[in-house]
Amino acid sequence: MLNYLMGCFNIVFLVLLGAIYFYWPELMQVEGFWFSIGAIWLVFIVSFILFGDVADEIAGVNKYKDDEF
Repeated sequence: MLNYLMGCFNIVFLVLLGAIYFYWPELMQVEGFWFSIGAIWLVFIVSFILFGDVADEIAGVNKYKDDEF
C-alpha cells in the first residue's frame, strides 16, 4: 500500500512540475523555486513515514490483518 501512495504522489508532483514548465516557465527562474519544491516533497515524505504505514509497522501494529482468536 505504501508504494502505491508514494508512486501516486510522485506522479502527480511530476505532472504539476510539467504543467509549470509548459504554462508558467518564468516561475522556475525565481530564486528559491527548486528549494521550495524540494522542501515540499521532503515534508511530505517525512510526514508519510511518521504517520503512515511505516510507523505502524515499526510499532508492530498491522491494521490490514484480521484479529485471530
